[in-house]
Amino acid sequence: MNIRADDFVLEIGSGHNPKTRADVLCDKFIEDDEQRGGKIIADRPIVEADGQFLPFADKAFDYVICSHVLEHVEDPKQLIAELMRVANRGYIETPSEIGERIYGWHYHNWVINLIDGCLILQRNNKRPEFGQLFHTLAVKDKYWKRFHITHHNLFLVQYEWEGTIDYEIRSEQNSPLDLESPETLEKFVELGTATSAQSQWLALLKSIVPRSIVFRTKSFLAKGNRNRQKKTLHEILVCPQCKGEITWDEHSLHCKTCEQCYPIVDGIPRFIHN
Repeated sequence: MNIRADDFVLEIGSGHNPKTRADVLCDKFIEDDEQRGGKIIADRPIVEADGQFLPFADKAFDYVICSHVLEHVEDPKQLIAELMRVANRGYIETPSEIGERIYGWHYHNWVINLIDGCLILQRNNKRPEFGQLFHTLAVKDKYWKRFHITHHNLFLVQYEWEGTIDYEIRSEQNSPLDLESPETLEKFVELGTATSAQSQWLALLKSIVPRSIVFRTKSFLAKGNRNRQKKTLHEILVCPQCKGEITWDEHSLHCKTCEQCYPIVDGIPRFIHN
């Protein structure tokens, strides 16, 4: 990710493993862990909100990270519009179609490919074909885990944007990937070869260092971001529905325009109505 030293950074869907460089976190599910790998991390400013209705002012951020969220949403067009509204640049990561078919997540609404610099989204209408087989292998089989890490380009879509996000939502179900084409296959092989050396070291580190230590280290490093943070939640939060100005009291926030009221629970603004 091309994040600059002085960028103010938002991460959407930060979940149990937020990026070290994120200054502000946003997650739709603070207390529900079903669609992530652990309990929420709230080690810096965080809000509970839907990425399709972000409670932040226009261009409040320099950079926005949206990792493994786009495939979940009901309306990807709305989410993408919100990303471009709140930041000038950003990074999107999702499972690729190959990753989606091998692993299979029943709660993913979209299958996403990156073709010639354009995100191609299609409805995910297929049931997982292999159940939990490859999820189990990724945890218990060191050889499969190493293959996954060293060939992550097969399993992931990684897209960095500036200004606008180039995307297309297709109604047809035919895959845009031509895996019978020698040219397409060669591209995958070349990508894997180019990142192999670095990924081998990453695979080794991930296999040695316990995840608990990784999470604590990232949280410690993230504390350094606060020393340069120039904006507070009081300055950048708006009503997620109408984008109107909000006022704060000890236990809630109030929109002056549409008169919506949002609670503050355990110090976290909650913009999801349960």
